Amino acid sequence: MKKIAILLFLWLALASCTTQEQKQVTQNNKQTNNNLTTNINKNMEKTGATQNWDTKVIIDTNNPMAWKTLVFDIEIVKIDKKGKNNTKKDTVEVWDSIEVNYKWTFTDGTKFDSSYDRKQTLPFTVWAGQMIPGFDKAVVWMKVWDKKTVTLKPEEAYGQRDPNKKQEIVITAADKKNLEAAWYEIKKGAKLPTRMGELEILEVEK
Repeated sequence: MKKIAILLFLWLALASCTTQEQKQVTQNNKQTNNNLTTNINKNMEKTGATQNWDTKVIIDTNNPMAWKTLVFDIEIVKIDKKGKNNTKKDTVEVWDSIEVNYKWTFTDGTKFDSSYDRKQTLPFTVWAGQMIPGFDKAVVWMKVWDKKTVTLKPEEAYGQRDPNKKQEIVITAADKKNLEAAWYEIKKGAKLPTRMGELEILEVEK
């Protein structure tokens, strides 16, 4: 199996600090996270050589949202006409640059994300590959302030899970210690934080 380096990054969910001591703890944790990212990145750039105290893990690199059905509540906020032949000023067409508000939930009603909570719209160019296919398709022909709820099957979102999507990475002893200090376990079935979200560990080799 092809070994491909993945940059792991660490984040800590810290409660808001009200004292100077708590603020210092937060700052120290941020520095630890930066150091961890740098250390793992350097280690992944090695040509497969490992020390006997390193840990090899195989992770599932499917998008965490693969095979899931997603529900989006979409509201068009702004339309900037960009397509060469686009003439409908108040209607979304392919290649228009638009801004939307949205709420992303799962079929059981659990909310995953919302631009309303952040009070920040999402800008993107329609059908430019910036969004999942079903989202692009949903906004076409909508008008400013139109609202729509769409349910997207995996084929319209992040696809089905591919059992062959696996990658091997190496975690140094120091990085393992830092991960465990942040409540991440290095064991089969556990999750590691990556740029794609938290990915599952399929195998652990000493």
